[in-house]
Amino acid sequence: MDTLSIVIIVISVVLAVLFKWVLFSKIRRWMDTDLIRQLAQGESELEQRLTHYYQELIKSGVKRREIHDKLQQFADRNEPKP
Repeated sequence: MDTLSIVIIVISVVLAVLFKWVLFSKIRRWMDTDLIRQLAQGESELEQRLTHYYQELIKSGVKRREIHDKLQQFADRNEPKP
């Protein structure tokens, strides 16, 4: 194999890994957005507060598997009482 073939293979692999990472990041973000919308149940104010709380959780470095539980607890605390 010549140098050009190796360069093409390396570039292809790097681009494939980058594409996979971007795609997984977008899917993860879509899942989180859907979770927030589901927890808000159509209330735009609660959805905004959940989105803000979600961004705070991400910034503070909370592990992904804990985010769902924390968002659920936040939504339960902020649910309007009938």
